[in-house]
Amino acid sequence: MTEAPRPSLAGLRRGDALPPFTLHISSADVAAYLEATGERCALWSTLVPPLALGAFALAGLMERVELPAGILHTGQEHEFRRPLAHDEPVEVGVEVGARSERGGAVVLALDGVWRAGGEEVGTSRTTVLVPPPGEARG
Repeated sequence: MTEAPRPSLAGLRRGDALPPFTLHISSADVAAYLEATGERCALWSTLVPPLALGAFALAGLMERVELPAGILHTGQEHEFRRPLAHDEPVEVGVEVGARSERGGAVVLALDGVWRAGGEEVGTSRTTVLVPPPGEARG
């Protein structure tokens, strides 16, 4: 079975939705996140730090799209509604909430919704800038 081609991030249009995917953030994943960030809190022995959820969801998104050369992550907003336990499956949905073009550059706002146990646990908006073709610096 061949893997479906990943869509080009630069080619997405407002309203386009990517296929949802499921994350399982394990205790080991949380430990690695805490080690990398230096964050310490007793709550994280059983719960996923909210910003870790955002980071893992963004990493999952990046695995599912073709990233153009020179792309810039220009902004991130999160809203968390309830804690997420280690290993609790969370479904990630992503849709293009806004797209604009200026001088050949593309600005995309990617809206994410995270659901676990049949309820919304959080939302995000990631903004990226795709430079004009030929102007990307590697």
